[in-house]
Amino acid sequence: MQPSRSTKLLIFLFVIIAGLTFLALTKSIQPVSAQGTVPTNTPDSLGKIYYKVLPGENCTIIAEKTGTSVQDIISFNGLRTDCPLFEDQDLIISMVSPVVNTPTIQPTATVDPALITPGPTPSGGAAKICVVLFNDLDGNGVRAEGESYLFGGVVGLNDSVGRVSLTGKTVAGDPAIVDPFCFLDVPEGTFNLTMAIPDDFNPTTAMSYPVSVKVGEVATIDFGAQEKAPQPITGPLAPEGQKSPVLGIVGAILLIAGLGLAYYMWRNRKA
Repeated sequence: MQPSRSTKLLIFLFVIIAGLTFLALTKSIQPVSAQGTVPTNTPDSLGKIYYKVLPGENCTIIAEKTGTSVQDIISFNGLRTDCPLFEDQDLIISMVSPVVNTPTIQPTATVDPALITPGPTPSGGAAKICVVLFNDLDGNGVRAEGESYLFGGVVGLNDSVGRVSLTGKTVAGDPAIVDPFCFLDVPEGTFNLTMAIPDDFNPTTAMSYPVSVKVGEVATIDFGAQEKAPQPITGPLAPEGQKSPVLGIVGAILLIAGLGLAYYMWRNRKA
């Protein structure tokens, strides 16, 4: 028995609506997180200005968006020349001169002498301890040419009796042009130097050293860290902002079927 004309019309409308619904589901959904990601140009206590990396962004895109250069991004963050980034990374895009408040420390009653680097004599009959966190690309624990300073290592300097307790953060950049972070006017004595590295790195050296300095000495201590391998994004869902090809194919098939049914009904009416 042939279906009635009203039944065919209902089937035709259902197929058309279903096809349009599937096609609508395949439209790109633009992420809303892009708003507000341009840096505020407000530096932190060490003069660093940050930018949080969005999905799909690379150094070229960020350089154009923030008005900096790819070379500066590489230098400030101690990155490789191919400038690898990962989502939600806090990227340094500018550095300004911070206001430094020199802590008041009281004198008190030794790192391997091979780790002490000669330098200018500190003023006031004290010593200076400088700290480097370097991007250990080869993972051998020794800073080599091409391995830049890394920002974000939290440094602690403490004595055994609690009269000296200082903290700071390492700086980023090319060792040839950037001075490391230093504790100034350190009294003569023995201290414990510790390093806490950023979460996205693994240590390649010990993270604490005993350091002994005398008046006029400058000790530079290297800590090494290597970037963790980025975790791949897995799952059956299409990435945000992209179309689902499966839904698009299903919608197209239903739409074609609806058009075919409409043609069939039109032919029957003429007959």
